[in-house]
Amino acid sequence: MKYIFAIAVSFVLSSQLRADDPPAIIVIEPAAATNVLFNPGKGWSVMGNADWQPKELVEYAGMGVNRFNWLDLEPNEGEYHFEKVEKFLASWGTLGKVCNVGVMCANTHGHDTNGYVTPKWVFDAGAKKIEINLDPKRATTGTPGHKIAPVFDDPIFLAKFTAFIRAFAAKFDGDPRIAVYDIRSYGNWGECHMSPFGKADIAPEKFREHVQIHLDAFRKTQLCLSRNSHLGHYGPLKTVMDWAVLEKHIAPRRDGICGNSDGSETAIGFGIAPGVFELFGDYPMMKQLGWWDGKKDKDGMGFTLEECVENGKPTWVDLGRGGKSGMQMLQENRELINRLSNRIGYHFHLQRAAWPRRASGDAAQLELTWTNRGVAPIYIPCAPAVALLDAAGRRIATAWPAEFQPKNWMPGKSVTEKSLVKFANIAPGTYRLAIAITRKPGDAEPFIRLGTQLPARDGWYELGPVEILKP
Repeated sequence: MKYIFAIAVSFVLSSQLRADDPPAIIVIEPAAATNVLFNPGKGWSVMGNADWQPKELVEYAGMGVNRFNWLDLEPNEGEYHFEKVEKFLASWGTLGKVCNVGVMCANTHGHDTNGYVTPKWVFDAGAKKIEINLDPKRATTGTPGHKIAPVFDDPIFLAKFTAFIRAFAAKFDGDPRIAVYDIRSYGNWGECHMSPFGKADIAPEKFREHVQIHLDAFRKTQLCLSRNSHLGHYGPLKTVMDWAVLEKHIAPRRDGICGNSDGSETAIGFGIAPGVFELFGDYPMMKQLGWWDGKKDKDGMGFTLEECVENGKPTWVDLGRGGKSGMQMLQENRELINRLSNRIGYHFHLQRAAWPRRASGDAAQLELTWTNRGVAPIYIPCAPAVALLDAAGRRIATAWPAEFQPKNWMPGKSVTEKSLVKFANIAPGTYRLAIAITRKPGDAEPFIRLGTQLPARDGWYELGPVEILKP
């Protein structure tokens, strides 16, 4: 880090300094850090409870993922077994990490011997169903056996599911452990397609009804919707998918990354809502087919994860489905995973800072230039803070300038923000100026780490000295 002393031409101090000592500013241009940063609201996701995962994988993961079968949460009408969801949330929440959950109405990997995922009592009430016997050629299609899905625009099914999702949201909407709730009420695995059931998509207005059911139930939690209709080639449902993202700010998701998707489907949400990636299959399968290395098959499938990240601008990316697959992916691609850890989502670097060497009374003009070295903006709330530290490193005063707005620090651009930072009741003397990104104004606990080489004390990054003069 270098210090540049220059005559102040763009800073106006709030009072006169000594006549023989002209106003001066300190300018620093810290280097970008090269270490891996794990920050909230972004990063790698793994499937399953945290206590099922290898310890090293949990250290990389920022979000746990689980898709529940409706049958398991409401085996009888009005009898809710939400303790299964609670156990999953707690496994990650106790580690300070968040979750992505959803509830499926069809799942060809389902464990019920009769093929039910939507509870049997829904069909006993008169809802129509689709039945197939499955003998899949590829493991990702499902498991062998009898499979049942609802007719997704059936009014009885929709009424019963609406009652369920309202009960679910009454308990979990706004739960800070849930970063993303997936809308998974339509299609196999809730991925908005009918493979391998072989049925045509429901009408767009009925698909919109599925989305609206969730919008009505969830008022606080970030919703997410798969952009997988026709396995990425879309069709008549695209207009509803676009409406969900562009007008309702529902996060876009793609569940075929590195296989039948190059990640571009989630780019529609850039600056609106966080993009979510899930690999087509587990890591060994992706390697075996050559897709992981970008080798195209006869259908043109196969894309590298890095190109998918650059295309889709995601905030959350699947780390090999977790477990043994995730560990193999991590161990065989450590350099790539470390590099992408800083590229996924946001990654803030303080490129330049300038402030007066001497400031009068309780105010000093501070200019900060930021670069976002990630692929996406930040989507979670936060508040940059400025502090004065004494010689022992103690915070003497803290301010949260409203002019500093991380949501405006977009990827690939430098953003310069200025603020006349005011501190109350500060005794004259020499201090160290420091910054941190906290959760909200008034909360002085550092929240987001910077990708910047600066000396730090308890999460506060020291900029340099400032002398506070008498008013």
